[in-house]
Amino acid sequence: MRWEEVCEHKQLQDLPFKVELNKWGQIVMSPVKIKHSFYQGRIQRLLESFLNTGEVMPECAINTSDGVKVADVV
Repeated sequence: MRWEEVCEHKQLQDLPFKVELNKWGQIVMSPVKIKHSFYQGRIQRLLESFLNTGEVMPECAINTSDGVKVADVV
């Protein structure tokens, strides 16, 4: 499966959770965990403290040779 197919698939629209594709085109569902969000925020603040210029972004999409991946913080 490709990401475009995921976006167009009626049963995968408006889900209350995040889905991603692994490098084999299989859907991977990640459960929401509050602790994960807590750590994302801490990492984002830590990265910002080291920057003189630039931006820190949570949940950033990255196009890779295995397809689009979403980094927690960049």
